[in-house]
Amino acid sequence: MFELKNRLISMIDQKQVPVGMQCFTGDHTLIEVMGVTGLDYVWIDSEHSGINPRALEDTVRVADGVNLATIVRIPEPGDTTSARRALEAGAQGIVIPMVRSAADVERMRDALTYPPNGSRGICPAYRVAGYSLRTFSEYAAASDASLLLIPMIETVDGLEHVEEICAIDEVRIIVFAAGELSYALGEGANVNLHGSQRIQDALTRVKAAAGANNVVLLGGPIINPTAEGCATALAEDIGVLCLGIDVMSFRKVCEDAVAAADTAVAGSGGRFTRPEAPLSGLPGR
Repeated sequence: MFELKNRLISMIDQKQVPVGMQCFTGDHTLIEVMGVTGLDYVWIDSEHSGINPRALEDTVRVADGVNLATIVRIPEPGDTTSARRALEAGAQGIVIPMVRSAADVERMRDALTYPPNGSRGICPAYRVAGYSLRTFSEYAAASDASLLLIPMIETVDGLEHVEEICAIDEVRIIVFAAGELSYALGEGANVNLHGSQRIQDALTRVKAAAGANNVVLLGGPIINPTAEGCATALAEDIGVLCLGIDVMSFRKVCEDAVAAADTAVAGSGGRFTRPEAPLSGLPGR
């Protein structure tokens, strides 16, 4: 029997907290490091990066090799071709940005499920199906049964329809994108869950809709992950932690390295000097 295991869903069902990171570079070495250090999933971004969501097979192979589940954020909410190709490469979930209604998610579900459930075209000659015609019907059934759609609540319309979005069976995880939603609500740049009353009210509404439909929130202190920040996220019922973006995490490493050198030079009694460091690109530094 053909079996598709979704690590994220298995962990959630066992009351475990999956931990992962967003990957904007697509660098295979970095993805291997994520896996060998204990992360559970990698979020491959193709909305804000140059990663091609239609050519992810080798990237997913690398993630599979270090026991990382792969989820892929597609470029647009209606980009069903990119979503389908990500699934064919072996991605375990599709992150849908800028969702505005349940209809956006339902159209994606139709495109990613096989007849009679949806309209996805059949083909046995891809990786996740095992390159097998003999077992393709079993694969198709398993694929439909394990489909994981992860909408992002980051638009005003999406917030207004969050109850209908969370009621869709294939939605087991949802993203509350405080930063994007803050802009949409006219609050400006704010990635803090508690940055304004409107963001807090929006979070309360999303949490209620998710809780009523057995949907888990994905989030966490993505810019500066700390134990305190993770504890706050868990207290807000965030059950899937996303703790970094590879390029921003590397920026922090570089800033820390420069700061260490600058501190040492400043304490050298005037024997050495350093050019002034650029302003930090990270909040609170």
